[in-house]
Amino acid sequence: MHVLEMKEKQLQKQALLARVLVRTSLARSDTDGKINPKSLKFRKNTFGKPEVIWPFEKHNGNEWKPPPLCFNLAHTSSLIACGVTTKSSVGIDVEEKGRRMNSNILKFARRYFSLPEIAWLEGIPDPERQRQKFIQLWTLKEAYVKALGRGISGAPLKDFTVHLKNLSGIKGDLCQCGGAASLAQTITLDVSRNSDAITSNWQFLLFQPTDLHYASVCMEQSENHLDEEGRDENSCSGIKMQIWRTVPLVKDESFSGKQAILACSNSVRF
Repeated sequence: MHVLEMKEKQLQKQALLARVLVRTSLARSDTDGKINPKSLKFRKNTFGKPEVIWPFEKHNGNEWKPPPLCFNLAHTSSLIACGVTTKSSVGIDVEEKGRRMNSNILKFARRYFSLPEIAWLEGIPDPERQRQKFIQLWTLKEAYVKALGRGISGAPLKDFTVHLKNLSGIKGDLCQCGGAASLAQTITLDVSRNSDAITSNWQFLLFQPTDLHYASVCMEQSENHLDEEGRDENSCSGIKMQIWRTVPLVKDESFSGKQAILACSNSVRF
């Protein structure tokens, strides 16, 4: 459906902002200003995930091949998030902290989560903390499925386990962005041996883009950096992330050194 055909003004505004965010984010990512946001074209893969169609172009008389950028989009009624990577698939999800479930949290988790994840949630006695951890875990699982580009039908949520592990000697969840070494939690991934659709060579980041939201990013790690068991051989040279808050075509604000990061994989740095 065309954006202007949407009947609800709020949905129309949200869709327009999402499209502008994607186009401006891609156009300024490793393109040296050679791409006009309006010229970008898109298609969907077999599972419906949008992809960029990158044409060969001439710039100042020379043929120029655009970089292999990938992107993913997520939104709530109050926030839109876009993740862009070079040469690796990416998934992003965002949820409101105040999200309430129509049913019991554990009942919902038993429907979608793996057994270790359910047991972890069951071990949290405080109902509000349990709800917050459920939302965090949900964003991580959604980001992973979206990075795979297969949808839930192609990568069922029960077929993999995301672990949020507290680091020894550190209490609480929250710290200020300053590298993985200062985080109270780290993220690891286990996949079912019976699943051919999903793999474990992925990196995660869980953070708070605002005081009202959780967001998770998942992106593929180069196989050259993994040993036979899928561990990062050189975490100090792991994936580098830059996080920005933006109003498209108006302003950009870097999160680096400011925004709270809740957890990440060991080889993610900022």
